[in-house]
Amino acid sequence: MPIAWARASALALLLLLAQAASDDTHIALRLDTAGLGQGEYWRLLSAHFVHLSWPHALLNAAGVLVCCALAPDVFDRRAVWRVAGLALGVGLCLWLFSPAALPYVGLSGVLYGLFVLGLAPQALRGSLHGALALLGITAWMLWQWAAGPAPSEERLIGGSIVGVAHLYGYGLAAAALLVMAGTKRWRAATHRRT
Repeated sequence: MPIAWARASALALLLLLAQAASDDTHIALRLDTAGLGQGEYWRLLSAHFVHLSWPHALLNAAGVLVCCALAPDVFDRRAVWRVAGLALGVGLCLWLFSPAALPYVGLSGVLYGLFVLGLAPQALRGSLHGALALLGITAWMLWQWAAGPAPSEERLIGGSIVGVAHLYGYGLAAAALLVMAGTKRWRAATHRRT
């Protein structure tokens, strides 16, 4: 799937280009209550493409490529909509339900959602690799959320890991898959009746 790799590489490159921007640009793009209070709603999306530091950006860029290796289907022609939808959803959840987590930057919440969107269908089709990868990602996310992030990780990225963003991305993707499955069943049932 060369096109999937091209899309994933473009997303990873976007993260690195955004990291190369000035500190003022990072501040203008991050998710924070003051900006949102002034109607700067682009921050709901833009915050996911800027990062705390180069190591933070590089980790998420690498995560995008790992996601493509494990679940290339998630980088199909709808990839931009998936990323935008997850970014908007995670941003809204943080703003509405976890304002204490703000200011926020980073793609990790979106990335967890992409892993779910790519790996859950594989697992449901009986793929052992997909199921094990999804289990590992789920366990890591829950461990980080319950036990808290490792201090060494936070030192590496230069700030706090916002575990609730990972939960939001994961949960939004799982909810989207459930809605899609329900819609598919409803359409099939409606088609059979006609």
